[in-house]
Amino acid sequence: MQSVAAHSAGLGIELQRRFRASSERVFRAWTQPVALREWWCPAGWAAGEIKIDLRVGGLYRIAMVRAGDAGRGVSVSGQFLEVRPPERLVYTWRWECAFTGLPETLVTLELRGSETETLLTLRHDNFTDAALRQQHRSGWIAACDRLDRAMTPSRVLHDRPAAE
Repeated sequence: MQSVAAHSAGLGIELQRRFRASSERVFRAWTQPVALREWWCPAGWAAGEIKIDLRVGGLYRIAMVRAGDAGRGVSVSGQFLEVRPPERLVYTWRWECAFTGLPETLVTLELRGSETETLLTLRHDNFTDAALRQQHRSGWIAACDRLDRAMTPSRVLHDRPAAE
């Protein structure tokens, strides 16, 4: 597919994470509202409205509300710059009602794998403040933990073998 050129500057994050799922499944988890609802929000938060126009130039917006809070919540939004399912996704990232003063940043996801395993490389660039970069790094690690739990099927443990 097409892509829009984007140059990153400033401080960045790079993380790698291995998932026990195909790259197609991991890609869908990042790009489908139903799947995002299962893992995106940290504890104490719930997904609000999620809109995704998955094409180059398309916009997205993911709203989150704090559990039990009637307030406005927060959102992240941006534009897709590159969409190559299931191997690459590049998009801008802007907070609404959080991290005031943080400029628009850039997220790049690269997925490489097989039918049973995917290596995700996540880069988040253009931070101007080391403390905010560290907060986002911690947030991405926690998000990948939640995604891993959502991707891993529950296992039933037995104390003894079943009767024949």
